[in-house]
Amino acid sequence: MLLRRNLLFPAVRLLHRSLRRHQHDHIVLHPEVRQALQLHKPVVALESTIITHGMPMPENVTTALAVEEQVRLHGAIPATIGILDGRIKVGLTREELTTLAEKPRDQVIKCSRRDLPFVVARKQSGGTTVAATMIIAHRVGIKVFATGGIGGVHRDGQESLDVSADLTELGRTPVAVVCSGVKSILDIPRTLEYLETQGVCVASYESSGGIFPDFYTRDSGCTVPYDLGSAQEAAKLLQSWQELQMQSGVLIGVPIPEEFAADKAKIEAAIQEATEQAKAQGVSGKEVTPFLLAAIAKITGGSSLKSNIALIKNNAKVAAQIAASLSEISSRNDSTAAASPSGISRKPLVVGASILDLSFTVDDQKRDVRLDGATYSAVAKQAAGGVGRNIAEGIYKLYGDVNLISAVGNDQMGHTLLQMMPKALKRGIILESNQNTSLCSLIFDKYGDCRLILGNMEIHQSITPETLQAHHQFFADAPIIVMDSNISEHAMASILHQAQKNKIPVFFEPTDMFIAGKPFKLLPELTKNIRLIKPNLQELKTITEAITGQPVVLELGTKVPQEKLLQQAKFMIKQIGSHFNCIIATLGDHGVLLSYRGDAEQDASLLLDVSKSAVAHRLRFYAAPLVHNIVNVSGAGDSFCAGFITALLQQGRILDECVAAGFVAAEKALQSESAVPQSYFSHSETFEGRYKQKAKSLQQQSI
Repeated sequence: MLLRRNLLFPAVRLLHRSLRRHQHDHIVLHPEVRQALQLHKPVVALESTIITHGMPMPENVTTALAVEEQVRLHGAIPATIGILDGRIKVGLTREELTTLAEKPRDQVIKCSRRDLPFVVARKQSGGTTVAATMIIAHRVGIKVFATGGIGGVHRDGQESLDVSADLTELGRTPVAVVCSGVKSILDIPRTLEYLETQGVCVASYESSGGIFPDFYTRDSGCTVPYDLGSAQEAAKLLQSWQELQMQSGVLIGVPIPEEFAADKAKIEAAIQEATEQAKAQGVSGKEVTPFLLAAIAKITGGSSLKSNIALIKNNAKVAAQIAASLSEISSRNDSTAAASPSGISRKPLVVGASILDLSFTVDDQKRDVRLDGATYSAVAKQAAGGVGRNIAEGIYKLYGDVNLISAVGNDQMGHTLLQMMPKALKRGIILESNQNTSLCSLIFDKYGDCRLILGNMEIHQSITPETLQAHHQFFADAPIIVMDSNISEHAMASILHQAQKNKIPVFFEPTDMFIAGKPFKLLPELTKNIRLIKPNLQELKTITEAITGQPVVLELGTKVPQEKLLQQAKFMIKQIGSHFNCIIATLGDHGVLLSYRGDAEQDASLLLDVSKSAVAHRLRFYAAPLVHNIVNVSGAGDSFCAGFITALLQQGRILDECVAAGFVAAEKALQSESAVPQSYFSHSETFEGRYKQKAKSLQQQSI
């Protein structure tokens, strides 16, 4: 193996051992949606209760498809969210959408937050409400969601206490909801008061004076503090909302097109009549809204249904325009490295692998995976990977800039991989016409365990001393060089020679136990420039054996106690610790054991000292912090490296803060759909504040 595929960041205690299985079983992204999110293209989430409960057949299907078409026509990818047989689908196919619409109403559950676990557990089908759609959209990284109208405080809600879960969800889930206000059947003034209490930013759209719409009509009689004059203005609001890391939603009220607006007196009379019918028939709970909408449509002779269809299509158009503008703003900020600390003149250099990861998780519950030539049903996922590439992207997003030297094939896979990478990472890419892009295919069984890995890594040999020399300025500008072990020994020798020439410390990421010892076969005058390493125990064993020439017996496994692991790590570190300024040994889900120069405790920058030091070393164990809301378990170790290195390069950091920075970055990666989060934090000051705070609560002990 030439690429470490630890799916768990070894230094973070996970809440669920079979997380990957759960993630893939429950939420399935349509390939088009997944690719759009990976490439940071605009995506608009769409709910499915209009399909299952909001409209009759065939209007529900034709409207849902027309809404998706509006999203596409205005520059975004639609992602209709629904639940089929216990699987949450983000991006329904036409067939799936039709299947959901045709299911008998008594077999489809109207799903809010409270209903999701039940529907998934029972493998039932459901249409997602505003609340449920927000939850799922946020989970997969969709920022903008278009719907018809939101729920709210019901009329006489002060007595019945009937308040829609949509309102509390808006108060705790950061998704922008584009709608035509609150449904007319509800108490709109009380709903707006409730949203204010929840801290939700509410704005009207292209409505002079902040007039808030009420679904069927353009004027609810209520005003809101803010009015957005265009999609660009709305996108700027959402950009600031993201940068401030608000943990509540944004509600944008778009008036129904004037030609489809209902007469307010007539619609109010229809609402009153429908409400009386609901009371007479004993309709209650979540059945009230669909009953009232159907009754109003019947009372108005279908005109309210036409209005409903028109406003939903219009909201989809506006949401797509906003999502496209937001994507454009984010791209501009990315290209100018808006998150960069001011005054960056020296850029860290990373040399290593760029890989297109293709994973398959078997969802065939009846069969276990065997290498028997059979076809298994599986969920596929494509992502940018490679240890070197991941670390480089992490440093770029946390530190502000970075140079990466890596090799990619001049083929379709290579172009796909390059599209997923920030522009800054492409400066040192070697585009190889005679080699295929490195592809790593991973097969996971239904339990989430990796059963087979296939990879072609030959292209990394294209990183030669000659190609490295062509980027000599990258070395001269670097405060640190990060090197993974996927590259050849000749390339490593060239890197270490440049490091020696320019007096630059090297951080070595061992990548895999079988190749972890590769650089230590080189001459000692070259390997002495490797000042920091981050191995797991198996990689530490390989490195120890390469340096000492003596075999090491290692006992590993889930049943090996923490004390035993620490004892084994300490034994190896004592043999090789003096060769490095810092060894970050990862001990599974227990934590990390650091061996470091004793004088670097209060000044971590001493770990970058390239001279051989006689300073005594110390050992300190840091327990792994507890991480909630995990959605992805790959790439967190690479983010730990990026966070640690970023803090290390900032002046005046103590060692605890560097470790805390690694943990904070890793936690963000675990809570992200991709190996490297689209955004760790909006500003470097926020990241610094986070890891300084984390440093105060680190569980540590001297060994």
